[in-house]
Amino acid sequence: MKVKNMIIGALMTVIAAPVAAQAQQDEIMSQVTTIIKSGAPDALKQVQALEKLHKKDANALISIGKAFLAQKDYANAKVYGEKATKVDQKNGAGWVLLGNIAVGEDNGGEAAGYFQQAQYFDPKNPDGYRRYAQIMSKTDPNGAVATLEELRRNCPDYPVDLIAAEIQSEAGNMAKANEYYSRVSLDKMKDYQISDYATNLFLSQKYDESLKVATAGHAKFARNASFNRLIMFNQVENKNFDAAVVAGNDLVNNSDSLKMSAFDYGYYGRALEGAKKYNEAIDLYKKMQGDANMKDEDKINANKSISDCYKKVSNFAQAGEYLTRFINAQKQTSFGLQESVAQLYADQVKDESTAAADKKVAYDKAIALYKELAEKYPDNAVYCSNQCGNLSFALPGSDLEKLKIAAPHFENIITILADKADRSKAETNILKTSYNYVTVYYVHVADNMEKAKELAAKLLELDPENANAKAILGVQ
Repeated sequence: MKVKNMIIGALMTVIAAPVAAQAQQDEIMSQVTTIIKSGAPDALKQVQALEKLHKKDANALISIGKAFLAQKDYANAKVYGEKATKVDQKNGAGWVLLGNIAVGEDNGGEAAGYFQQAQYFDPKNPDGYRRYAQIMSKTDPNGAVATLEELRRNCPDYPVDLIAAEIQSEAGNMAKANEYYSRVSLDKMKDYQISDYATNLFLSQKYDESLKVATAGHAKFARNASFNRLIMFNQVENKNFDAAVVAGNDLVNNSDSLKMSAFDYGYYGRALEGAKKYNEAIDLYKKMQGDANMKDEDKINANKSISDCYKKVSNFAQAGEYLTRFINAQKQTSFGLQESVAQLYADQVKDESTAAADKKVAYDKAIALYKELAEKYPDNAVYCSNQCGNLSFALPGSDLEKLKIAAPHFENIITILADKADRSKAETNILKTSYNYVTVYYVHVADNMEKAKELAAKLLELDPENANAKAILGVQ
C-alpha cells in the first residue's frame, strides 16, 4: 500500500508540475498586460523589474513577450523573444513567438524561418509545424502538407487533421477542409472548429450535413451564436420553417455576444414567413431597419420584405406604402420595379377577402398600369396584355361577363403575334390561348359565328387537335 501511494504521489507531481508552470506563465502575462495597459511612465521599468525575477526562465520571458505582442508592441516583444531563445535555444516556444511577431509585422519570409527554427530545435513542439504550415498554405500548399505530415510523425497524438482542415479552410479549399474535418470526431474539436466545419458544409450547399454538425456544436455550446445561426440557416434551406423559427429565437434571445447581420435578419425573416408568422416577420424587418449596424441598402430592401408580408395578411394599403418606399429609394427604375405595383393591385383583386367594389378599383388601377407599361416597354406588350386578360377572370361575375372584359386584351395579343415571323414557342402558346378565348367570346358573347369561324380556322392551323376550333368548324 505504501508503494502504491508513492507511485500515485509521483504521478501527481509529474501532472502538477506542468500545470503549475503554465499557471505561473499565465500570471506573468497577466501582470505584464496590466502594466502595459496602465500607461504608467515607468511601465517598461516595471516590466524589467519583473524580468529580473525570471531572467533565466525562458518560459517566463516568452510570457512577457506574448504580452507585448498582444498589444502589438512588436519591438519589445522581439526583445523578449530573443532573450528567451538565448536562455534556452531548444525551447521552440521562443522561436514561435519570434515567428508570430514577424507575422504581425507582415514579414512572411522571416516568420517562416523562425517557425523552421522551432521545428529544428524543438521537434516535439507542434506549434512550429502548425504555424509554418499556416503561413505557407497559400504560397506553398504542398510544402504546408509535407510539414503537417512531419508533425504527424513527430507528434503522433497531435490532431494534425484538424490543423490541416483549418489551413485548407483559410486557403478557401472548402472541399479539402471538409475532408480533413470528417476524419476527426466532433468531440475532439473546439467550438470554432465545429463552426468552421458546419459553415463550410453550408456554403457547399450540404445542408443536412451542416445541420448535423451545427446541432452537435449547439449541444456542447448552447449559447454560441454561430451554431444557433447555422441551424437556422440550414433549416430554412431545407424548408423546415418551424424548426428554423426555434433556432432564430435561440439566436436572438439565447446567444452570447450576438451582433446581428443582415443575413441573420434575412434568414430569420424567411423562417417566420415560411411558418406563416407574417406579423412577427414584419416586426423583425422593422427592427432591422432600426438597427444602427445595418447598411442603408439592407434597410431599403427590408421595405420590400415588409410589403410582401403585409400583402400576405391582406393589408394592401400598408403593402403599397412600403413597396412605394422601396421603389422610390432605387437609383434606377425598371419594368420589373414598376410592374410590382401593378402586381400588387392584381393580388388585391385575387384576394378572397377583398370586397367586390375594392376589387374593381384595384383592377382598374392594375389595367391602367399594365397599359402604361406596354407603351413604355413595347417588348413586354404581349406579357402585359396577357396579365390583363388573365386578371379579368378574378373579377366577380359570371364566366361570360369575365370573358367579355378579358377578350379585348387577348385580341391585342393576336394583333401583335399573329403575323410575327420570329415568334417563339412561348409566344405561340400564348397566341393559341388567346385565339381560344376570343373564339369562345365571339360564339357565346358577341354572337358572331362568322368571326368565330375565322378565328377558329387560324387556331386550327396552330393547334390541329383543338377541340373548340373543331367543334365551331364542324371538323371531325
